[in-house]
Amino acid sequence: MQDRALLIKKTFFLIAFVAVFSLSLGTISLAQTPADLARIEKAMEEQKVVAQGLEKKEAATAQELEALRDKLIEAGQDLQAKSNEQEELENRLTALEKETERRTRTLHESRQRLALLTRLLLQFSRQPSEVVVMQEATPDEPIHRTILLRSMLPRLKDETSQLAQEVDQYTQLQNKTEGQRNLVKAAGQNLSWQKNKLDQLIQTRQGYLKKTAEEKEVLARQLESLTNEAQDLRQLMEKVSDSSWKKAVGKGGALRSSRAKTRLKMPVSGKIMRGYGDKDDFGVISEGLTFAASAGSPVIAPQAGRVMFAGAFRGYGKVIILQHEEGYHSFLSGFARLDVDVGQSIDSGEPLGVLPTKGQGKAELYFEWRHDSKPVSPI
Repeated sequence: MQDRALLIKKTFFLIAFVAVFSLSLGTISLAQTPADLARIEKAMEEQKVVAQGLEKKEAATAQELEALRDKLIEAGQDLQAKSNEQEELENRLTALEKETERRTRTLHESRQRLALLTRLLLQFSRQPSEVVVMQEATPDEPIHRTILLRSMLPRLKDETSQLAQEVDQYTQLQNKTEGQRNLVKAAGQNLSWQKNKLDQLIQTRQGYLKKTAEEKEVLARQLESLTNEAQDLRQLMEKVSDSSWKKAVGKGGALRSSRAKTRLKMPVSGKIMRGYGDKDDFGVISEGLTFAASAGSPVIAPQAGRVMFAGAFRGYGKVIILQHEEGYHSFLSGFARLDVDVGQSIDSGEPLGVLPTKGQGKAELYFEWRHDSKPVSPI
């Protein structure tokens, strides 16, 4: 954007200079009157005012864009925090639901046991005396039956008391589970609001950096050519690291560096499923990190730099390659949507895109951190 504005300004000054110079030559050759000179000076003064206005507008736009970067980074961090909170709440809810299922089974078993014990006691207490006679009971049989019934009553009382406690605990657990569901729902609504806020900020940023139709067409042809030439990820990384490609996409000024030297940021909020150096299901050693994150999670820049590649690549889906200081590059794949353009300068923590929202389970992001074209551990 800065180079474009500078080019427009230079072109504008050149045209103005040629026009004024031609006008002055023609005027001087015809008639060098004070009125003519005053008119020329006035035209030059007007051009100067216009140029100053353009400079002020450019400076104001740069300031607005810088302030927008801060808002984007803050919104991205807030969204990651909300995503972590949402995941914790959902994990608690899952645990409560499992505990509710277990308590439901325990309560059902206790009820069955109490019902059986009560039924046996009733049957025993109501047994007709004729049956006792037929069983050749001794004269002491009624006494023994009474003693047996009295000995079983405390157990019945204990079973009843235990069942009442279990019912009370089950009711409390149900209320707690329902409260947790409400928390998850509220957190989900908050998370959705945060995502919409971030999307609006991203649209505003891309509006500031909007390319012309001609620039987009040229860039699309360059990306298509680069994608066709690179047969694998290694070749793609080599080509985007080449000086000719850096020159082609580096027209946006010097490589952006972090305003403060901080440790490498993880690009997404989630768990590491496969670490650097781990083997996958096919025995292939991983050269990066594979994250499992919530569907639709935002992906941020691990460090400040420039977007060297943004688009689809063989077998990786939509990918982004960033160039950083001191010979570092980062490679990220698994996007559902890309929110940056090739050549764009990015600050550490700025949003790059989002993960898929469709499908079952968690979304995956693959992240490689490379130095001098060789993968190294990001941790």
